[in-house]
Amino acid sequence: MTPQLSSLLFLVVGLSMAITPWLAAGGQLIASRFEQHDVRSLLPAESETDDLQDHIIICGFGRVGQIIAQLLSERLIPFVALDVRSERVAAGRALDLPVYFGDAGSREVLHKVGAERAAAAAVTLDTPGANFRTVWALSKYFPNVKTFVRAHDVDHGINLEKAGATAVVPETLEPSLQLAAALLAQAKLPASEIAATINEFRSHHLSELTELCESSGSSPGYGFLRIMGKTRQQPSDFDDGLGDLKQEGMLVVQ
Repeated sequence: MTPQLSSLLFLVVGLSMAITPWLAAGGQLIASRFEQHDVRSLLPAESETDDLQDHIIICGFGRVGQIIAQLLSERLIPFVALDVRSERVAAGRALDLPVYFGDAGSREVLHKVGAERAAAAAVTLDTPGANFRTVWALSKYFPNVKTFVRAHDVDHGINLEKAGATAVVPETLEPSLQLAAALLAQAKLPASEIAATINEFRSHHLSELTELCESSGSSPGYGFLRIMGKTRQQPSDFDDGLGDLKQEGMLVVQ
């Protein structure tokens, strides 16, 4: 290799090493521009929601939010959904669902999806803090909206109720009871015994939650308890439903 060629190679290598960080930064800038453009197309516009009345706002389009959206769609109940993850919003749009990119804890975003005309909101975001912030914003700026929110634990549920939640649902209670009911059915226990066992555990657990709420000074009580207390006072309906739900080897306890 001649000295001239060696010098040229060193120059090329040095220049490539020098401009690589700049090229990487430029690539990231271009990518962010495209991403911002894509996100803007997913933002809610008042013109898209100004005809909504007495609709439901789904705050969070994860697994729980998607199930709620499916159930509402099947019943032709109007709704809009919000999420801050663009891939979730895009997936919902691909199914022709009214899902928008936006912070559900933002007064402006809630206004754009017609919160002042909404009947209720299902708050099912990924973190306890996000849930609390959204419940607080809805309670403060849109008190007409009844908020139903899932709680990570008892303390979180009490805080959510103090923030203005209409009803708080423990996120682990009912799924755990459904799984337990399926296992009891597999163990060949009679349906009536399964129903009694599940209802007894649920009643005991919810009574403990009530005592915790009262001792903490949350006078209204765990919001979910008021709803469950009314629906669980009819065990005969529950027993009848067990037989209907034994389909394809599955037992579901609501």
